[in-house]
Formats: sequence, C-alpha cells, structure tokens
Amino acid sequence: MAQSLVHFILLTLWFHRSCPLVTAARTTLYGRVPAAIALPSGWNKNFCTTDQSTRVLSGYTYKDNSVTPGNCITACTQRNFTLAGVENGNECYCGNTIIQAYPTKDSDCRTACAGDGSQYCGGTSRLMVYIKAPIASTGSDAWTLKAGGNSGVVMTHVAVATNDTILVIDRKENNPLLKADGKPAWGAVWNLQSNTARPLNLTTHSFCSSGNFLSNGTLVNFGGHPFVYRNGELVSDGQQGVRLFNPCPASGSCDIYENPSRIRLSSKRWYPTSARLHDGSIVVIGGMTLADWTNSAAVNNPTYEFFPPKNINGYNGLQIPSQFFKDTLPHNTYPHVYALPNKKLFVAANNQAMLLDWENNVETRLPNFPNGQRVVYPMNAAGVLLPLTPGNNYTPEVLICGGSHISDTLRGEQIDAQQDYASAQCSRMALDSAGIAGGWKVEYMPEPRVLSDGVLLPNGKILIINGGRTGVAGYANAQNRIGDSNAENPTFTPLLYDPGLPAGQRFTQANMPTSNIGRLYHSVATLLPSGAVLIGGSNPNDDMQTRPWASEYRVEYLNPPYMSATRPTYTGLPAIVNYGATFTISVSIPSSSTSVKVMLMDLGFITHSVHMDQKAVELVSTLSADRRTLTIVGPPNAPVYSPGPGWIFVVVDGIPSVAQRLMIGTGASPPKDDAAIANMLAKTANPISGPHF
Repeated sequence: MAQSLVHFILLTLWFHRSCPLVTAARTTLYGRVPAAIALPSGWNKNFCTTDQSTRVLSGYTYKDNSVTPGNCITACTQRNFTLAGVENGNECYCGNTIIQAYPTKDSDCRTACAGDGSQYCGGTSRLMVYIKAPIASTGSDAWTLKAGGNSGVVMTHVAVATNDTILVIDRKENNPLLKADGKPAWGAVWNLQSNTARPLNLTTHSFCSSGNFLSNGTLVNFGGHPFVYRNGELVSDGQQGVRLFNPCPASGSCDIYENPSRIRLSSKRWYPTSARLHDGSIVVIGGMTLADWTNSAAVNNPTYEFFPPKNINGYNGLQIPSQFFKDTLPHNTYPHVYALPNKKLFVAANNQAMLLDWENNVETRLPNFPNGQRVVYPMNAAGVLLPLTPGNNYTPEVLICGGSHISDTLRGEQIDAQQDYASAQCSRMALDSAGIAGGWKVEYMPEPRVLSDGVLLPNGKILIINGGRTGVAGYANAQNRIGDSNAENPTFTPLLYDPGLPAGQRFTQANMPTSNIGRLYHSVATLLPSGAVLIGGSNPNDDMQTRPWASEYRVEYLNPPYMSATRPTYTGLPAIVNYGATFTISVSIPSSSTSVKVMLMDLGFITHSVHMDQKAVELVSTLSADRRTLTIVGPPNAPVYSPGPGWIFVVVDGIPSVAQRLMIGTGASPPKDDAAIANMLAKTANPISGPHF
C-alpha cells in the first residue's frame, strides 16, 4: 500500500506540476537579437547550421565588409534564389537547395555583421540560413486551407473510420466536449460532413497509445497512461488497455468497448507502436511501464506481444524480449514500424534501425541513420513507407525526415526549446539487399523539422506537415520555453516531396498556403477519403490551457490542387476483394487521359508523428477499349497488404477520385489461440482491479 501511495504521489506531481510562465519579451520567434531586424518582404529566418567544405548553399556567393542579412537576401533575390545565408560576419551564400546541413544552436550564429555591428551574420563555419516564403497561388495549381470547426477533444490520436467519420482519442483533461454525465470526454467520433464531435465513453486512460485495424475491420487501441484523478473523475490505468471500436455511420451510436478482466495486454505500455500483420493480427512493440519524459532501463519495456495473443517462440501469449529496445535507450518510444512484403517488420528507434522476423524472433540490424539523426520521440521525425508498385516489384523503401541531431545523453532541462534546431535531414533506403548494402541516402529539406507528419497522397507524393523548427517533444522539460512546450517556432507551411524526381529536386513549397495555427506536440494530420488532408490537435501542456501554445481544438482541411480539378469517378466496387482476385469497376475519366492507376491505401492510425499501418499499394489494372471499365487485380498476397480495410483511389494523370472503402482478404477475424489467451490471463493481473491509492 505504501508503494502504491508513492506511485500515486509521483503520478499526481507529473499531471499537476506547474511551471512559471515565461514573461521575458521575445524580440523574434527565433531567439533574442541585439536589434530588431527588418528582413526583405517575404523572407524569414530559417536555421543556424554548421558549414564545412561541402557548402550548405552552392549558388552565388560573395564576401565583403558591407554584408548584412538584408543585403545578402537582396542579392540572392535578384538572382532568383529562394535560400540565402550569412556566415563569418562578412560572407553571403545563395541557393535553391540545401546541399548539406547539420543544424546547431541559434547562439552559434551570433557574429556581428561587417556591414552593421548591431546585426548577426552567422559565425565561424556557421551559416544562418534565410528562406523565401512561398507565394500563395490562386490558380489551378493552388493548395488551399479551410477552417473545419472545433473538435471538442484534442486530436492527439486519430484514425479514419468510415467515409464520413474519424475516431479521435485524447487523454483525460478538461475538454469542452462533455459526456452524458456532464464530465469532459477524452474520446470522440468526428463527423466529416458536419464538422461536429460525438463523445465516446472510455474506461481506461488512453493517453499516448497506439492503434490498428484487425483483419475483420475492428479498430483496436492499445496501451496508454497510468490512472489519473482529474475533474472529479478517476480514470483507470490504461497501460495494459485494449479498447475495441467497430465503426458505424456518422448517424450511428457505436462506442468503445473495454473489458480489462478478459481483454488486456500482457505488459504495461506507454508510447508503444503497433502494426497489422499478414495474418490479420497485430503486434504491439516497445514503450515504457511508467510515464516519464523519455525512456530508461528502470521503466523500459523492451518487448513485443500480439493481439490476439499467440503461442509463438515459446512465450505462449506473453511478451517476447527484444535486444534492440535495450540497445536504443533512452530514445526508443513510439518507434517507426512498417510491415514489409517479406513478412518482416522494419523498426526504427533512436538513430538505429532493424528488420524484425517476428515469426522466428530474429533481429537483423540495419545501418544507423547518418550524422546522428534521431528519429523517434522525443525527437520525432516524419516517416513513411514509400508506395509499393508493380513497377518497383513491390520493393519496400523507407523515407524518414527531420527529427534531431541532439545528443541522447542530454536531459530535458539541458535542451533549449528556442535555440536547439531540429534536423533538416531526410534518410531514404530501399530494403532489398542492394539498398541495404548501399546504406541510407541523405537529402535535405529546405528547413529543419521536428514533430512533423508524413502523409502519403494518392498520387504517390508525400506531404510533410506540422511540427516546429526548434526543441523536442514533450512539455515542461526544456529550458527557454514559451508556456510549457519543449518545442518552438512552428513550421506553418507544408512541404511536398516527390519520390520520383531526381535527388535535389524532390522538395517544394510552391503554391502552399501558410497556416496561422501552430501544430506542435500532440498534433496530427491524415489523408481523408475525399483526398483532402485533415489537420488537428497540438497540446504541449498538462491539461487544457489557453496560454501559448494552447490546447488546440481548431480543425483545418488542406486541399491539394486536385480537389478543384475535374476528377475521375467510379462505381461498382465490391465490398470484399481477396488476394489475386480480379474485379471490375465502371469509371468515368477524361477522354484525353494518358495514365490510369488504382491505388489501394491504408490511411492508418496517427499519433506523435507515427502513422501506424499507413500504406499505398498500386494494383495491377487494365482500362477497357471504350475507357469505361477498369479490370483490377487484388494485391498479390497478404504481406504486401495485410488483410483488413482499405481505400481505393482511381488516379488519372495524377488526379485521384474520391476513395471508397473495401475489405482486403476474406473479412474474417485473425487467428485466435484460446490456450495462449488463458495463459496470458493467468499470468497477468487485471490492471484496474487493484488499489489506486
């Protein structure tokens, strides 16, 4: 009982600690300067980086004693460059692409300018980079941003459930959306048609959990936070939580189902990742056994387990140890995990990666991320599995962008929320023998990003959105915070990556809109069946706050240019399609079209920059001579696309249709081993039956 009381006190302090609000004046969003600097119109300060023999910017350059940020930018503008940089007090560099960058502290770029001693012009081998803001377009190539109402609960975790609904999961906090009992909700169904939220009723604390669809279409939410007493309500321990949700139409009343006495994880998991496997079950990986800013040996859960439980590798329903999750301490929670066509799992944590053969419990290490790039919480990078296509023989290739180069030996209070820049690095590797032998291929975004989301679009491009330029994930840890946020300087303008273009030409912000809503820790973005992208969340606070950066309930929709184009349509999609099965749909496409593709997409479960199960698979298809019928072949096998729900987009010359939902496989439930379940229940305790105090 005494130990339980100590745990309760520690948890109470964790949830209710308060930190003094930063009241010192900020002269800019990017740190203090000796004098306010008026940059040329349309230009913004970007980041400070080391600059060695391989220059960050490789365009026009000059050196003289008149250099200031302003006249350097002017010189670059006159030569049609979109990036400018100053260094060593008297050097100016221009370019359109970041060639190489290792962001460092803002304070490293504080050498006085030769042209004006009241301004800073980088430092010794330190380049301060400035970026030209994209010009918003009003033409047919314009991306548009639209307000979308108030979510009622913070969109910390989301998953597209049906054509017109999204499951939203938050934590127990003072949200404005109320349940029937008058207490704040921490789960909801978001109606995409009316932009309204319907509260859900959860039993256990779902904060910082994971989620996936089973092969039968049931969405399962795993793990979470220890119990908390807040707003007059005790919420039970969610670390072993298993929450089931069967989606229904927006007019329905479907709710979360929990029964911890019978349905639970075998071990406590806070900040886990999970993935749907080729047999339709789910693997749940990693996490911590107690809430903390980052992981340690004392609270590490270096294991994985399955739902439903399996008798595999001698563990009979219980968790299976993983050396990888010992070696990647302390930053190994919310790992990036992708199910691959060879039945293995790609797993990335800290600055390391592996292939996990879960059927035989064999780990094969991959090359570490170059240049010390750290890619998971609290240095969250945007990650995607690039589209699998017949053209690339369904060869998996991973892209992970951003994160941080900060040492993993630093404690939270040793990191500066405003001064420590995130990583601009993207690491890309094909996961075949040749790709692995060649190692990670590195390219650079035009700006550093942490806490961003990587969203696969139906045209094969990747949207990188949300996040900040400085700091790390979490709250109330780093120094020099605004409010409680450990990250600062939001990246308000999205970035588009085209994996099919040559390196150095893949990134663009052209025609992108700029939001005025900062999306930092606990923000999300997801592709919708309409082809638009929903943007929500951000809450780097304990409980609901209105100070910077506030608990964010405003929802936005980002509309790619194809949303306003003449789009293909189709009818006749079967409800269920098995592997290798042939089916037809009726299509309406422009007579002038030259390229017709069918994309099968899993829109995933999204939280903390991790898009669990997000996947795009191009299906083999043939257009009839009269251009009215598409004959389509289902995915070749379950490892290419795990059995379960998916969305079909018909993409004509890069313009997608509205997607429709179907089930891949047979729609059956995953394998169920009653003996493994019984052993798990016998050897684990009901997480909510014991004392809370």
